[in-house]
Amino acid sequence: MQGALAVFLITLGLGQLISTQQGWRAASLVGPRRLAGYGLSLLLLTAGALLLSNSWWILGWALPAAPLALLLLLLAGSYIDPPPHPDCLFEADHPAHGSCRRVQIPDGDYLMPGYLLTPPDPLHLPPEGGVLVIHGAGDTKTSYKWRLVQALLGEGLIVLTIDLPGHGDYRQRPLAYPDCLSAIPAALRFLRAQPGIERVGLVGISLGSALAIASLAQVSILSSPEPRPATEGSAEGSAEGVSEGRIEGCVLAVDALVALETPIELKYSRRLRYGEMWHAYRAPVLSLWREVSARQLRQSWFSGGYTSRHKNTAEVIELLNPLENIANLGRMPILLVHGGRDGIAPAAAGRALQQATPQATLIEVKGASHVTLTLMVEANRQVARWVRERVSRQ
Repeated sequence: MQGALAVFLITLGLGQLISTQQGWRAASLVGPRRLAGYGLSLLLLTAGALLLSNSWWILGWALPAAPLALLLLLLAGSYIDPPPHPDCLFEADHPAHGSCRRVQIPDGDYLMPGYLLTPPDPLHLPPEGGVLVIHGAGDTKTSYKWRLVQALLGEGLIVLTIDLPGHGDYRQRPLAYPDCLSAIPAALRFLRAQPGIERVGLVGISLGSALAIASLAQVSILSSPEPRPATEGSAEGSAEGVSEGRIEGCVLAVDALVALETPIELKYSRRLRYGEMWHAYRAPVLSLWREVSARQLRQSWFSGGYTSRHKNTAEVIELLNPLENIANLGRMPILLVHGGRDGIAPAAAGRALQQATPQATLIEVKGASHVTLTLMVEANRQVARWVRERVSRQ
C-alpha cells in the first residue's frame, strides 16, 4: 500500500503542477493561488518520492492513480474557490461587455425572453452592427454561450441571444412547427430597431440554425419577386450581392448567416448519445478549466431540455428541412461550420448543405464534437470575424 500511496502522491503532485502552470483553476487543490499551487506540488512530489520503493512493479499503480488524482483535482476545483460561473457574463457589470440587459420581445401573443449585450466601448465608438444568436435543442440563451458571445462582442458587435419557444424562460410556449417560425423574425425586428443598427447577422446553432434557415427561406419565398433597385453603395453583381438586406429583389431579415453544426436528418440512438459523450471528452478544450468547473458544466448539462408538441427533435428537423430550405436563400452570405467528431451533424451534412447553396463557405473543425464546437476558441474567432466583415459599416 505504501507504494500505491507514493505513486498516487506523485501523480497528484504532477497534476497540481500542470494545473498551476496552465492556470486551470477548476482543476486545482488551492484555486487560482499560484505560489500555493507550486508549493503544494513540490510537497506532494517530495512526499511521494520519499515513500517510493525500488520495486519496478510499483509503476503498475500509475494506471488507477492517474484517473483518481484527476477526479480529486476536479472535485477540489469545483468546491475550493471555483471560477465564477460562466453565465455571469450576462450580469450587468461583467467586463466583457459595455452593458447587458434582459429584454422581452413581442412574438405574437407572447413575450420572448432574451439578453441584449453591447460591446465594451473604451473609445466611445458606436457599434458597427448586430448579431442574433439562436441556441440548439434543449439549450438556452446563456448555457455554453460565453465564449461565442465574448468573441462577437470582441469584434464590436451588439449581441442579442434569445430563448426559443419551449426552452429556458420561454417554456410556457411549447415548440411547435410552423408556429415556431415567428420567433426569429420577431427577434430580428427587435434587433434592427436598436439605435445605430443598420445591418445584422444571425448565428444559429444546431436546431437553431435549422430554424433560422427555414424562417429566412419563408421570408424569401413570401417576399415580392419583382426586382427592386439596388441601394447606393450596394454590392450588386458581386459574389455576395448583399446590401441593406436586399437579395435578388427580396427584402431579407439578415445580411449574413452562420449555420453551426446544422443537422439535415437526425437518427438519434443510445449509441449516438454515448459516441457524442466520448467525442466531447476527447475534444481539445482543456483550457475550459480556467473558466468553468466540472460541477458547473454538469449543472448546465442537466438544466437543459425543452417542451414540444412533437415526438422528438428528429421530427422537428425533418419538418424544418434545412437541406431544401437553404437553397431558397438566394445569394445571402452563408458560413457553414461543422465539427469533425460530430455524430449528430457530421461534416458530410455540411458538405451537402454547401452543395445546395454553392456560395456558402464551409469550415470543418477537426477536433470538435456537437457539444464542444462553440467552446473552440479559434472557431469562435473565425465566426466572429466573418460576421463583423459582413455587417460592419464599410
